[in-house]
Amino acid sequence: MLTIPSRFVRAIVQGADRHGINSAELLQEQAISSKILQEEDGLVHGIQFVSLLQRIWETTQDEYIGMTDSRCIPGHFALMVRYVCQFNSVEALLNEMVRYFNTTREDVSLSVSSDQQTVALHVKLKNPELDIEHYLVKFMMTTLHRFICWITGQRIILDQVSFDYPQPAQHSTYPLLFPCSLSFEQSSNAFYFSTQYLALPLVRGWPEIKEFLKNSPADILLIPGSDNRYSTRIKGQLLEQQRAGRGIPDFNAVASELCISTPTLRRKLQAENTSFQVIKDTIRRDLAIDKLVRERLPIASIGEQLGFIEPASFTRAFKQWTGVSPGEYRLGVR
Repeated sequence: MLTIPSRFVRAIVQGADRHGINSAELLQEQAISSKILQEEDGLVHGIQFVSLLQRIWETTQDEYIGMTDSRCIPGHFALMVRYVCQFNSVEALLNEMVRYFNTTREDVSLSVSSDQQTVALHVKLKNPELDIEHYLVKFMMTTLHRFICWITGQRIILDQVSFDYPQPAQHSTYPLLFPCSLSFEQSSNAFYFSTQYLALPLVRGWPEIKEFLKNSPADILLIPGSDNRYSTRIKGQLLEQQRAGRGIPDFNAVASELCISTPTLRRKLQAENTSFQVIKDTIRRDLAIDKLVRERLPIASIGEQLGFIEPASFTRAFKQWTGVSPGEYRLGVR
């Protein structure tokens, strides 16, 4: 995930404020523009978000950033990973994650439920009113699901995800985090998947686990989880082509690579409520932000690399995507 919605940044900044931390200094330290942060649909580079989150954890000494009754000392998640990696199946992993959380925390609890076809991992906050924009619930459920995917080396396809609160007005990020059926105002926060995954072995060795923890939570944001939609597969294909310097292929070439006819692929994308143009624009947007943050190329050159013939066309598109011009965005990260 190259970019992170600004509302996630606002949530962790508000959490830092609860600890009396000068969040303005932390934002400046990570070169995150306050103007971008104020945009409802603003975007922040993933590297900036991870660096900010790590600094807030370090500064507040709280992995839950003021969103629970008591601090969660940094290292809590890492200790769980070290503990559960000794077990040999997803079923044992789930049970031991529940045991770990329910032994070490009073304000966050996990539970498992299942029937013959489906198993669910439930996440409950003792005082959910402390959870700013439901950040902690989303972060925990994403982290736990993707950790299971990573330690098994498998995509654990989600059947359903439920939340115990009403659907937020701004909910466009939910399908990105949980690409499955979503339901709100349910009895619990939970993600559901097939019981066929319970017998999967845990395949990661200790050297891989140490590297995973060293990079945490960066790798969690990049682990693909359960997303096997055509739109996601196309995004991966376009990113690979762009990074190889071959430009963005046309729709016919993409369909051919996926071994599917263009009419069928168009219908598949319509069923996912998207289109090739939307996917292409998303890739261009994320790559533009990545290049503005990580490289010092002229803005016109970045636009040209992304397929814009005129610099003005690139500027208009970027402002439509982010609310600011490429120049303003770059100034914000200096």
